[in-house]
Formats: sequence, C-alpha cells, structure tokens
Amino acid sequence: MSANVNDMTEDEIISQKSNNYGGYISKIIFNNGTELEVEENDIVIFVGPNNAGKSQSLKDIYELCDAKKNTVVVNDIEISIQNGDVKELLESVSKVSDCGLSKNYSGFGFNVNTYSIPDFSSEKHFGSVRPLFVAYLDTLQRLVISNPAPLTNRHEIKTSPIHYAAFNHEYRKWLSDNFKQAFDRELIPYTLNGGNIPLCIGEAVNLSGDYLDEQERQEAYAAVLDTYKQVQNQGDGIKSFTGILLYLMIDYYRTFLIDEPESFLHPPQANIMGKIIGKTLRHNQQAFISTHSEELIKGLLDVCPERVKIVRITRMEDSNSFSILDNDTFSSVWNDPLLKYSNIMKSLFHREVVLCESDSDCKMYSIIDDYVKRLEGRYSETLFIHCGGKQRMAKIAKALRSLDVSVKLVPDIDVLNDEKVFKGIIEAFDMEWDYIEPLYNVVVSNVSSSIKGVKLCDFESCIDKVLKESKGDYLSKSDIRKIQEAIRVPSKWNEIKRGGISALPGGDATERFKKMNKKLKEKGIFIVPVGELECFIKEVGGHGPEWANSVLEKYPDLHDEVYNNIKEFIKEVCV
Repeated sequence: MSANVNDMTEDEIISQKSNNYGGYISKIIFNNGTELEVEENDIVIFVGPNNAGKSQSLKDIYELCDAKKNTVVVNDIEISIQNGDVKELLESVSKVSDCGLSKNYSGFGFNVNTYSIPDFSSEKHFGSVRPLFVAYLDTLQRLVISNPAPLTNRHEIKTSPIHYAAFNHEYRKWLSDNFKQAFDRELIPYTLNGGNIPLCIGEAVNLSGDYLDEQERQEAYAAVLDTYKQVQNQGDGIKSFTGILLYLMIDYYRTFLIDEPESFLHPPQANIMGKIIGKTLRHNQQAFISTHSEELIKGLLDVCPERVKIVRITRMEDSNSFSILDNDTFSSVWNDPLLKYSNIMKSLFHREVVLCESDSDCKMYSIIDDYVKRLEGRYSETLFIHCGGKQRMAKIAKALRSLDVSVKLVPDIDVLNDEKVFKGIIEAFDMEWDYIEPLYNVVVSNVSSSIKGVKLCDFESCIDKVLKESKGDYLSKSDIRKIQEAIRVPSKWNEIKRGGISALPGGDATERFKKMNKKLKEKGIFIVPVGELECFIKEVGGHGPEWANSVLEKYPDLHDEVYNNIKEFIKEVCV
C-alpha cells in the first residue's frame, strides 16, 4: 500500500517502517514430526476432508506465535526475527501513554507496555507484540471488523482499518476497487454519518451543480450516502469479504492466518478473493489459509503460483497425517490448460479420486457409483476426474498421490498400445517397471504380430470397382471412403478395444495379462475389462457424450439388467 514518492504521508511512513520490523514464520513442525520450511512470502494452503485439522492448525500457529504452548495439530513453529527493536514502529501506530518509568502503546488490536516487549535476542516468539505482526482472521473477526468504526480525528491513531480508508485516498481506492470486483459496487467510508464511520455500498458519488459553499456541497454528498445500504446491515458474504479486505490493508502485519475465506461466498467471489489475497500480499508478507474451496485455490494460482504451497491434512481416529505438495510437481499440472480448467482441484477435498480418460466416462461411472452406493444405504465420496486422454493420467496421478489422495485409474485397454504412456502410469503408482515389463512385452508382442498388411490385388480390385461405378468428373465422398477403407491396415488393437480381455490371443498373452492385471488392480489401476466404456452396453451405438446420453434416455431405470456388468466393475473400483 506504500507509495514511491519523496514526500510520503504519515500512512506511507508507517508502511515503510513495517517493512523493516518484526519477523516471519520460517518452519512449521506438525504433531507427527513432519516439518514444513516456509519462506517469508509463502502462501500455505491447508486442505483435506472435514474435521482433519485445517482450522485447528491455524489456531495452533496463532497460539505458538505468542509462546510455546500445548497445542493439537501443530506441535511447534520457528520464527525468523528480522528486527528485534519494534519501539519505533509502535510509536508510529500507537496511542502512547506515559506510565512512570514505562510507556503503554495501544492501537488496533493491541495494548503493549514497554516492559512486556520481548527481548528477541533470547526470545523467539512474538509474545505481547503478536497482534502487531500476526492477523488471525476467523469468521467472527471478519464479520465484526466491518461494523462502523468510531468517529475520530483524522490525525489521531487509527483504531480500526476503516480509519485508513476514511482518511487516505490510496487505501480508500484500493478497498473500493477490490470490493467492486466481487459485487460491482463501490465501497465508501461515510465520514459525515455522525458518531461513527460506516461503509456504504453504491455508485461513486459525483456531484454536479453550483453550491453556495463547501458546507452545502458536503451536505448534498451526505444526503446521497444516506440513501445507500451499509455493510453491517448486509448478508454475511458481503461482511466477511469486506472484513478480509480491511485486514489486508494493514501494512504492519507480516503473517495472515485466514480460516476459510470462502465462507458465505459464491464460487466466483471465492475465486476473486483468492486473486486479491495473492495480488495484495507484499514480498515480505505470508499467509496460512484453511479452505474447502477449489475456486479460492484457483484464484491464488492464477496470480502467484510460485508462492503457493499445499498441505493436505488427513485424520484417522486421533492421528493426523500431513502431505506436502511441492510447487514444481503441482506446476506441471497447473500449466496444462486443459487440466487448469478442469475439476482436478476438487480432489483435494475428497476421500477417493478416480481418474478417467474422458468426460463421458466420468459421467457414466459416477452415475452408476452413486446408484450402487445408495442401494447400500450410503453416499458416494468418490470424485471422478477426466484427464483429457491417456497421456495426462500419469502426471495427474503423481501429483495427487504426492498429497496422499487415494487415487484409482480407469484406462481403456488400448493403454497397452503405447509403452511410454503405460510405463509412465506404472511409475506414477510406484510400481517397478522391471517387474511389469516382461509380462507387458509378451502381451504386446502377441497382439502386434496379428497386424496384417494390405494385399495389392485387393487394393487394385477396389480401385477398379470404384472407378467403374463412379459417376461424374470427381470422386464422391462415398468413393473416397471406400478407397480409405481399402488402404486401412487392420489392427488387432481395434478388435481388442471392442472386445476387451476376451479378444486377447489365447495362451501366453492371456495368461501374462491376467498376472499383470492382478498386480495393477492391487495398486489401483483398473483396465476396462470390456475394452472401453461403450462396450459395457452394446445395445446402444455411438461414442462419447452422445452415447452416454442415449443410454440414459433408452434405459432410464438404472435397475435394468443392461447395467449389470458396469455395476460389477464399479463395485470393484470404488470403495
């Protein structure tokens, strides 16, 4: 929020000083001994299922910033102190009271005495100055902070973030611009309200006309704002969003702990909030965020992917597990445009993920899984994600498995027709290629040996027939198709994709495949036994989304026996 000018305002001087004092969290030590190294500008995102320990991690970090205490999920932290003498900063942001031999510093959220300031040469926790450097934004704090601020003199110490916006154009513009991104309205501090300063929502006020004096113009301005809605009277979504913005304005904070910033927000607004957080945090500000929102994460990754670290927390009874996704691994997925705009981020919040080749696969498998689970008296906790083809399956599986997400993979049987792709999948699931390769080679060599060429006599006969029957000066589309069919080399893989395992050559190929397939299933790789999805229900022709829609239209009752084979397959795949 600071400006690069020689003649700085009081607020800009405070902003400059805040760059020189305090410290940042440099390490997190979790309760199972897992350690996370943190940079001063990192944005650490805690994800995972409900009740895993995400919000508790933020509470623990906040407590440990004060002093070493007994905590639940985070066992300890390390703080890197950059400047231990914080009195100059306190002088600039506090109301100072002399207390005999000491001074008392009071300001927004803190009340510090000279004697309580830690000696950072020996003390490695913030202690009494924690509120000066660490902002803990739980839901209640965000809702309360957007209430009207007490009226104060513009030169007095600011006791509310609203005071910054009320008396400084730069803060006011930043606050309004970011609010407008989400709600398409300006946010205006109403300094002429009387005993307090509320935040008004509406169009920017641009008065025109002649006024007797400035007093009359201000009265006209106040009359307009009197008609505007005020934040404290709006829904929790607007209040929470505004509350986060107000905290982000405070320059002297070095660490933000934000619990579920997406609370009360629609997905597009959660995405905007992620972008605002990523854009606003300075080079020496860090954040720890717990979230259930893929949109919030996407917003952060859109603007500052190099700053993001993801920690997935899971819990079994009273034991926590922590998986840390390094930025390089995640970037390889996020930089793929097809995956960037998929629902892959949702996998971070599900118990189990099944990776499929296409969207139509996901649609049909998820419908069947949901139906089967309901018959068993439970709800599905499985997320189906399409990878846009076989080539991306290994990349996504590797990234999700590094976060201890339970990943299953459902490729069509012709995944065996590309050794590079298949080997990548094997290695992504931590399987030894040296064990799989001999089995794989026997299967492929038997299938490949079945490939036939095109006989010259057959091709010549086809051409002669087309030329004799063709009418006109040009070949018709039908003629061209006949010629293309004549030169197409038949492949055993086409038969196998239509017939599945039963179409494999007998003997060694089938025996080795069954041995290999057993190992693949143990690791979570389930090759479609009938070849591809469409072969489960051959009563309906077609392929892809149109096929799936046609099947559901023709057989709307999922209890129909036509679904029996696909049900048995899904029961094997999904927990």
